[in-house]
Amino acid sequence: MKKKISSHVKIGDKVKVISGTQKGFIGVIASLVTKKSVVILDGITPRIKFVKNPEGEDAKRIQIQIPIHSSNVMLWDKEANLASKIGYKIVNDKKVRYFKKSGNILQ
Repeated sequence: MKKKISSHVKIGDKVKVISGTQKGFIGVIASLVTKKSVVILDGITPRIKFVKNPEGEDAKRIQIQIPIHSSNVMLWDKEANLASKIGYKIVNDKKVRYFKKSGNILQ
């Protein structure tokens, strides 16, 4: 039986990077790989990689988006303008996410 892997972030969430070389960057999640628990953010500085051609011609320069582990990002509260952990509560028979510091419900 396969185990379902969950994450505290979803595609489209605004997050802040809390550790690593991109620390302090605020961006939106473009893609999420749940098996590896990594996210790729829009607007983050890409890495540059040079790829050789088999014919021996000039190498091509390509840009690769940096995957960041989901434990190194924290959800960003736009209204309170701070990063916060999230909690879950039931509102009108529906499970919603909310910011623990401010109490604002995540849309």
